[in-house]
Amino acid sequence: MPGYRAHLVGGLITYLGILHVIKHIEPSFHTIFQGLVFCLLGALFPDIDVKSKGQKVFYTLLLFFLIYLLAVQKYCLFVTVTFLGIIPILVRHRGIFHHIWFLLAIALSATLCVKSMCGGYEQIMINNCWFFFAGSVSHVILDRVISRLKRYFS
Repeated sequence: MPGYRAHLVGGLITYLGILHVIKHIEPSFHTIFQGLVFCLLGALFPDIDVKSKGQKVFYTLLLFFLIYLLAVQKYCLFVTVTFLGIIPILVRHRGIFHHIWFLLAIALSATLCVKSMCGGYEQIMINNCWFFFAGSVSHVILDRVISRLKRYFS
């Protein structure tokens, strides 16, 4: 299967495709930059259930987020996020994190959470959720295409 570099390239191509589609909106520099970051993070995300660059990035970001939650005394959210952070360790590789319906459920759940919690930054955060989703879908599609090509040429 493709390595993290191939998934980053797939995420970049997906991102450029999205930019081409939304260019008539004239997005701000922040939207463009954040979209790239979240699309690339999404492109690595499905491999968090196995030792990978995506898993290292995910757990590093999770650690900083958990420290932040403790600092602002959001203990209930801290426990919830900690529990969710354990899930990738408990599932098999190419399992639930490689299903588009699950990735869509994550994007929809994150969008609903953002709508209820983020006030003035709501639209930016929602855009980030959907860039992340697009990147993660690019990962799954790339895995499927490479897998089929390997079977075809074997």
